[in-house]
Amino acid sequence: MLDTGRLAEDERRAYRIFLISLLGSLAVLFTGVFLGFNARNADFLREVVLERAQSLFRQIVITRQWASEYGGVYVRKAPGVESNPWLEHPDLAAADGSLLTLRNPALITREISEIASSRDDYRFKITSLKPLNPGNAPDDFEQRALRAFEAGALEYRETADGQAGREFRYMGALKTERSCLACHAKQGYREGDIRGGISVTFPVDRLEGELRKNIVLVFGLEILIAAGTLAAVLFFVIRLRRQLDRVRSELEQAATRDALTGLYNRRYILERFVQEESKCRRSGQPLACALVDADDFKAVNDRFGHAAGDAALRIIAENLKKGVREYDIPGRFGGEEFIILFPGVRAAEARIACDRIRSAIEGAPRPPGLESARLTVSVGISDTVCHHGAGTDRDSLDSLLSRADEALYRAKSGGKNRCETCPDESGGPDRNPGT
Repeated sequence: MLDTGRLAEDERRAYRIFLISLLGSLAVLFTGVFLGFNARNADFLREVVLERAQSLFRQIVITRQWASEYGGVYVRKAPGVESNPWLEHPDLAAADGSLLTLRNPALITREISEIASSRDDYRFKITSLKPLNPGNAPDDFEQRALRAFEAGALEYRETADGQAGREFRYMGALKTERSCLACHAKQGYREGDIRGGISVTFPVDRLEGELRKNIVLVFGLEILIAAGTLAAVLFFVIRLRRQLDRVRSELEQAATRDALTGLYNRRYILERFVQEESKCRRSGQPLACALVDADDFKAVNDRFGHAAGDAALRIIAENLKKGVREYDIPGRFGGEEFIILFPGVRAAEARIACDRIRSAIEGAPRPPGLESARLTVSVGISDTVCHHGAGTDRDSLDSLLSRADEALYRAKSGGKNRCETCPDESGGPDRNPGT
């Protein structure tokens, strides 16, 4: 017999496993996408700020090289324009009598840095471990960078909290060129030596803020996509479950029900009998069985046609379903023969119910085409009283059906349209409720 309860439990278990697997897969997928996107964004931010720092470094190196190749640049002295005290001969009188002062590469770099810093853009600084000007002494970051240059590095960078919030700091190494020796040869530098570096500093608060916004945006989008994906999958899963439920119900109907009458079929009845007989044996309760056979059914078929015969069988089946208890088991046994299992009652009690059914069938309204048909049934009833551990399922089934068949034969022989039990099961003399 089809164990629908077991199938339903297996399906629920599979459904739970599927949902857990789906949620886990989506979590892994979107977490991976989220982390990958964030890592790529962070890498992109680092690439952008590094490229900007390198570009600014190259610009100031080019500017410094230009100034160095000319030996510095003289500018006209004016209020606020001071001479460089670290140069031996910083001032020069022009032919027109005006006074000029020399701006060496380091000072040019610092003054450009001051202009850029005043605009909150970026700042430069040329420094070394042995600066001519103590004002160019390296800070902690620059000292770390300079020591890295001594170890062979050509650039050094960090992101840290600074004067303007989060700052990106970059420092590139400066090699001593021939034009630099005019000022720095006395410090022991030779052409090609790394004598210091230029540090570039600019704020990255805005860029990091944009990165955080992107992270939040991507996270929100992924939540929406994940929710939409899950909703779509659940929608199709629910549809699939409903279709499976419908198919399972149809399979159950096909496996257990008679297509014409809707009653249980012979196979199901026989399987249920084994179960009911086993229950009765454990509890010591009786089990009654009634065989119901349509009287003169061949004549109905021959006279009114097979469609009318099918309608007659449906009338019998409908009255069987109406006339039994909720836990009684009516079924179609084959052809025009039906069967009813009555758990927990003796044949005499079952006979009362069968007589009501017989009477209801006799008086049931006839559909068009069967108005003049005489539709009656004969019923044979038997029972078995089970004892704990006694007998076998097959012996009990064969015996019960055989005795019910004998009773049915007696009903047919006695004039039809009547109920009969075996003499030892009726609980009294046979009655003939039929006409």
